[in-house]
Amino acid sequence: MSRDAVTFVWPGDLHLDVAGRDNHTTALWMADEVSTLIRPDFVQFAGDNVQHARDSEWALFEEVTSRLTVPWHALVGDHDAHHDPGCHAYQSRLGATYKAYTVGGVRFICLNSMQSKPLGMTPAQVLWFRYEVDGAVQRGERVVVFQHHYPFQIMEDFGNAPGMVAWRKIMQTRPIMAVFSGHTHYGQMANDGRNVYVATRSIGEPEGGPAGYAVVTIDDDTLAIVYRSVEDRGPVVQITSPRRLILATTADHIVTGPTEARVRLWSTDPVTSVEGRVDGGAWTGYSAARDGGWHGPIAGDTLSKGQHTLEVRATDSAGATGSDTLVFMADLTGRYNPIPAVDPVVTTTKFC
Repeated sequence: MSRDAVTFVWPGDLHLDVAGRDNHTTALWMADEVSTLIRPDFVQFAGDNVQHARDSEWALFEEVTSRLTVPWHALVGDHDAHHDPGCHAYQSRLGATYKAYTVGGVRFICLNSMQSKPLGMTPAQVLWFRYEVDGAVQRGERVVVFQHHYPFQIMEDFGNAPGMVAWRKIMQTRPIMAVFSGHTHYGQMANDGRNVYVATRSIGEPEGGPAGYAVVTIDDDTLAIVYRSVEDRGPVVQITSPRRLILATTADHIVTGPTEARVRLWSTDPVTSVEGRVDGGAWTGYSAARDGGWHGPIAGDTLSKGQHTLEVRATDSAGATGSDTLVFMADLTGRYNPIPAVDPVVTTTKFC
């Protein structure tokens, strides 16, 4: 079984309705840039692909996907089922409303959280979900879940929806690497002490910043995420190690001594330099590595126990600069107990 690195793009909800609106032009930009710059293994749409499930809106979605040069998949969102609770329009165009597929030794499970209004899953789908996870674990595959509804969405009653108690039992008793969701319009990462959850800012009606897409890398136990907005220019920089603190669930995910920062880059022009620094200290040059990335030293044995900040910046031959910043945890004793948290904290939204 192959366990190659897997990279996928996770765009936020598109909410396509009228040609030429910001969400339509941004979705086209995303498809073009992803195809020419990122070239991931696949793109996974988060649901709410269209606004009202009208034929004209699905035509806009087909326009977006036709510009992708990589495989793609799409979830069902509440707006995809708008005036079409049976998701007939979705199924006629995209097939089954829940499914699973394997890429690079990772089992990606796509759930349909719209089997009940305002959200929920039938017992049949929950049973299928459990069998899918258990089968993947037996085969030695890592498991990632895609679903439209985000479990930590504010102003929504996720826990009492049909099927969610059984869903949560599966989540808490199986080794699931991460859950990726849409629906929120704002971006957030969450850690409940066992699993990690990621909601990406919407392309249609975004909250908390400009629209864009997330680039996700999975490589053995690596889970790295960077957000690329429509306003960003220059190289895309993604720190793959050390692990972002909000995504750390075991002691293997913290710094316990001297180590390397590892970085992946995507750039239109050749990259001329990559530098990193910890806690605002001096910038240190990174070197190109055999794996195609860039590596630089972290003097983990000199770091105090607790949280630290790593910044990495890359400059291309045209003088454009891209960067990534994350907070990681260090402890020379190797002790780490994940504490439930969300990042950033969001207290209000106008959409749910």
